[in-house]
Amino acid sequence: MKKHILLVGVVGLAALSTLAQAETKQPVAKWTCADFLAVDESFQPTAVGLGEAINKQGKVEDAVLDVDGIAKITPLVVTACKETPKESFVSKLKAEWAKVKKDV
Repeated sequence: MKKHILLVGVVGLAALSTLAQAETKQPVAKWTCADFLAVDESFQPTAVGLGEAINKQGKVEDAVLDVDGIAKITPLVVTACKETPKESFVSKLKAEWAKVKKDV
């Protein structure tokens, strides 16, 4: 009987921990910088590419991405997002692109 109760308790805890870890998924257009920083570093350039392609209506704007530019801008976006984690990721990305284009 004790083994049965222990087994039920362990299974219950495992189920609760799985539910607690379930993340709510939202589109990149609605991410904050904190959401972006939570992404694994190896996927951050992909997120930057998606964020670059999104326009103000949250739709994909262009099918062509500047891969070299994404590699250049990703560390800048990471730094900017660390400074202001509650701001919109896409607006921060657009601001960093504007700075880079102004310097060119």
